Amino acid sequence: PRRLREQEGMPRRRGPLQLVSGPERIETSWWDGGGIARDYYIARDIHGVRLWIFRERTAPHRWFLQGVFG
Repeated sequence: PRRLREQEGMPRRRGPLQLVSGPERIETSWWDGGGIARDYYIARDIHGVRLWIFRERTAPHRWFLQGVFG
């Protein structure tokens, strides 16, 4: 994943992103103390490109780009 820029807590990539759907919450390894907790979204950039992004559920709650839809 690549870290996204933020402005006022919202993700940006070539400008502001529009959240289209989500969140879909995914948590792993909570049982062994190595947990990952993320909220995934589908977003659209200013050029209409659809992106799969997530936000960390733990501080500092950064946004990341997981993938780009073809």
